[in-house]
Amino acid sequence: MSDGRGGAGLRPPRTTWEFAVSAADTLVLWHAKDGDPRAGEEPLRLQTVVLLAAAIYQWAGDENQDGAAVAGVPLKVLADVLRGRASEALNKCPAPVGSGAKERAYLLDAHGTASFETVRRTALEVVLHHLDDAASVVTIADRRRAFQEADMRHGLGFFTADEAEF
Repeated sequence: MSDGRGGAGLRPPRTTWEFAVSAADTLVLWHAKDGDPRAGEEPLRLQTVVLLAAAIYQWAGDENQDGAAVAGVPLKVLADVLRGRASEALNKCPAPVGSGAKERAYLLDAHGTASFETVRRTALEVVLHHLDDAASVVTIADRRRAFQEADMRHGLGFFTADEAEF
């Protein structure tokens, strides 16, 4: 598995939270390359990834899904969570040290401020861009071809020849 920037060596995700973070990062990186490049700039990228991962994780908990099954989240559900329950999702997600704890703490502290709203709006733009690019009701898994095409165009390093999961 690669790190999305051409480097190798990251271990595959093991927990539902790690799968959510991986899927969220893939969504954000695609949007940054094929949409708004500012979404790929730090620290906005990491904050957006954690917020999206929290929304994915909330859906997984609500639907009794775990691990790689997070790729089945309908993107419209993510948009709804981001519009109305973003802070609830952040409060429920585990975000351990080294996997979003710093960003989660920042976002919880920033809730209700312009800084939080920038991250929430960016996360929503990521999801809406994916929905606009797709022809029908989509899940994260349905976006695989778009990720692969962007990978080829931009050399993102999302996939190796034998990878089938996020």
